[in-house]
Amino acid sequence: MPTDTKTLPEAIHRAAEQIIESERKLVIKAYGVIHSTEDFMRGFIRKVMDRFNRIDLAPAVEIIVKELVMNAAKANFKKIFFAENNLRHDDPEHYERGMVGFRDVIDENIFVDYGRKAREAQLLVETSFDFDKDRVIIEIRNNTRMAPYEEKRVREKLQRGLECTDMAEFLLEHMDETEGAGAGLALCIITMRSAELDPRLLTISTDDDGTIARVEIPLHAGYPPVRSRWQEAMAG
Repeated sequence: MPTDTKTLPEAIHRAAEQIIESERKLVIKAYGVIHSTEDFMRGFIRKVMDRFNRIDLAPAVEIIVKELVMNAAKANFKKIFFAENNLRHDDPEHYERGMVGFRDVIDENIFVDYGRKAREAQLLVETSFDFDKDRVIIEIRNNTRMAPYEEKRVREKLQRGLECTDMAEFLLEHMDETEGAGAGLALCIITMRSAELDPRLLTISTDDDGTIARVEIPLHAGYPPVRSRWQEAMAG
């Protein structure tokens, strides 16, 4: 967990209030994860959900955003760690060895120490909130692209999470000794399911610019998510 104790300027909170009132998109750019940013996003989520009379969804959305942002930051930190140790991200053998070492350095201070290194390397985490009365779409982007086998593992973890009904089941049956338990993704899926949100509305993809986690939160039963509309269009 990040240890920074700074608070954000009041002007930022006032600007956030104006964004909510006008239903404009909010984009937050950061190099690490610190308490002040976490607290700001938590408060913003609650206010957005309250505006559309879905405060009941706020706790679930807070958990999902926190896990996805931390995953994105860790991916950037991992890229720095690999570079510091002359390990190639696209070499499976280097990757296996690097992940063992990276797990050893993950502690509370990594979010501050590696956050500074990420700033120097211009490795960003960009979180956007796009919302209206029908839905909230959240995207978390970093500029670290996943290797093909890494993307395959992430998709496997998502599938495993869809198949599990609780976190204990996931940890017991699908422990990955190389990358850890994958508990963050499983927690997102289980949280969505418990909030009666379709966990298939969480997607993770990668391109030349980095990795994108996207989650769409319908705010009422009459809203068809983009995924559903795309599937209907493909079906003809």
